[in-house]
Amino acid sequence: MGMCSRQERIQKDIDVVIQKSRAEKDCLFADFRYSDSTFTFTYVGGPRSVSYSVHVSEDYPDNTYVSSSENDEDVLVTTEPIPVIFHRIATGIKTE
Repeated sequence: MGMCSRQERIQKDIDVVIQKSRAEKDCLFADFRYSDSTFTFTYVGGPRSVSYSVHVSEDYPDNTYVSSSENDEDVLVTTEPIPVIFHRIATGIKTE
């Protein structure tokens, strides 16, 4: 699997997240950006906004790092693809 297919896979996963979010009329996330192996988005549904960063490695989806502006020290290392990570964040927020 070359560099190109990895990039395509990441871009496809990000596109899935953005399309799903835009399809929800009361979407609680905004400001989707992707550059230099980092996908960021902001939760805007609560009393304060929280920015999330998903940093992908050369062997995506392995060694993917997830952090948030709410807790910079608490970095999650995962092997899950971006749509799964996003879903976990979204459902985690709704259950809190």
